[in-house]
Amino acid sequence: MALFAVEVGGAALARTSDRLPRCEHPSEREASAGHTRRVACGSPGGPELRGPARVLFGLGIDPNTADASALEALPGIGAARAEAIVAGRADGAYRSLADLDRIAGIGPVTLRRAASWLAFEPEEER
Repeated sequence: MALFAVEVGGAALARTSDRLPRCEHPSEREASAGHTRRVACGSPGGPELRGPARVLFGLGIDPNTADASALEALPGIGAARAEAIVAGRADGAYRSLADLDRIAGIGPVTLRRAASWLAFEPEEER
């Protein structure tokens, strides 16, 4: 279980990933290895969250921009499938959940389980 520090109203709270305070505007305060490790709440316009922390705050992971280690946080996606998703970008952007089925080993069950964890940004925003 990942441990994150979340700052709410200036007070730092250490929380496990299954119990986070409500946070209207999460922003990154600290990162390591390209993933958010410390989050500030209530700071609109701050740096965007990266990696699995996005899922914890209901933002989803974009398979077009996430690195393989972030994609491994998705249910049913291990290291090999995460690397295949990253490599699959060479065949074109993932515009929707259905586009991920072109990756070997990802079928309807995995897509259904991962659906709420994913976010697909419009191409012009990438």
